[in-house]
Amino acid sequence: MKSSDKSSGGLRKKSAARKNPGRLTRHLLMLRELARNPRDIGAVCSSSPALANEMARAIHPSLLKSGCLIELGAGTGPVTEALLRRGISRDKLIIVEKSEALAQCLKERFNGATVLCCGAEEISSKIKLSSPVAAIVSSLPFRSLPADVSAAIMSEVGRILAPGGLFVQFTYALLGEMPFITADFRKLRSRFILRNVPPAKVEVFRRRKTSVGV
Repeated sequence: MKSSDKSSGGLRKKSAARKNPGRLTRHLLMLRELARNPRDIGAVCSSSPALANEMARAIHPSLLKSGCLIELGAGTGPVTEALLRRGISRDKLIIVEKSEALAQCLKERFNGATVLCCGAEEISSKIKLSSPVAAIVSSLPFRSLPADVSAAIMSEVGRILAPGGLFVQFTYALLGEMPFITADFRKLRSRFILRNVPPAKVEVFRRRKTSVGV
């Protein structure tokens, strides 16, 4: 290899490193955003591999043959990474993150996926969906959000998620039901994830094909 080739190769590696923040950099970024907006972030640590993998396990790639997947509150991308390992194509993935700094991190990490920097209640006003939303995977801290914001987000979920679509959510509240889930959703399963800080519970819901009156 010529010296110029080695030099250009080194520059490409350095450039890639700058564009793809390492784990420590992502953790520090998460802590900074938590300090700025604790109610929006809701966690000291990013989701563990065990939690991220359980979230992704609910979504089989075949589910997205004619639809897309929306991830809410992606943070620095641990669940996004697990979804890609699961076989979800980047062009089927819409990532939503309210923090500008975290959204920029996601754009750098997951080139090819669509990243929206907005609140989860604003999706339909920010993008024209070209295919049905077959699944929504959410890491949003609903219990720390104001009640009206949680209601607005679930209203948006009901607006954009296709009938029969999946909604996957985790919570740190290990006991009881998720209070923001409406009657239009039927719980399929629930699993505790102890290998996370703090321990969490992943619940998978399916949106009913016909609405249920309250």
